Amino acid sequence: MRLKRLPPFAFWIGLALCLLGGALSVPPGRSLIEQSMAWHMVVQMPILFVGGWFLMVGARDLSKRSPRSWNQFGLTGFITAQFIITYWMLPISIDRAVVMPQVDVLKLLSLMASGALIQTSVSRSPVVLQLFFVGYIVSMLISTGVFLATTERRLCNAYSMEIQLRAGYGVVALGVALACAWAFRVSRINPKTEAQITGF
Repeated sequence: MRLKRLPPFAFWIGLALCLLGGALSVPPGRSLIEQSMAWHMVVQMPILFVGGWFLMVGARDLSKRSPRSWNQFGLTGFITAQFIITYWMLPISIDRAVVMPQVDVLKLLSLMASGALIQTSVSRSPVVLQLFFVGYIVSMLISTGVFLATTERRLCNAYSMEIQLRAGYGVVALGVALACAWAFRVSRINPKTEAQITGF
């Protein structure tokens, strides 16, 4: 009798992270994101993104197939994920996710999808193209964080100025961490693999 192949370890990591991120949107975990902008932007959102990344790694390892026609050189995935991440950096989007359950569900699903899209795109794009899109996201996170930490205006109705200030520093740290993670990944790329992606 042939045993069914179990999903790879990366899939279970991704599933656990997605469940953890989702748990912050339901009681009692929801109180954390309702009271703290940092928990919302710096903890829950990255957890959902990374969960989607690992789910895609596990799904690709399980199927051994990675369709490329819809995401040539990762452009479609990068652009779509960029729009998703940009949307959830807007204060009005954060406010809506706090007070409207249907918007919060959309946030959960779209951020997991963005992680999966970025993972697929990074795996099939040259470093120069990655630099453009990852650099844009990093610069957006850092500039958004600096603005949150320095503005004298309260941007989110759901959070106080003091909470907004702490979240701003956290978003800056998140941008720096993303840049370091990407640089570390690029440093480990085999030149032969890069040549296969670019075709040169």
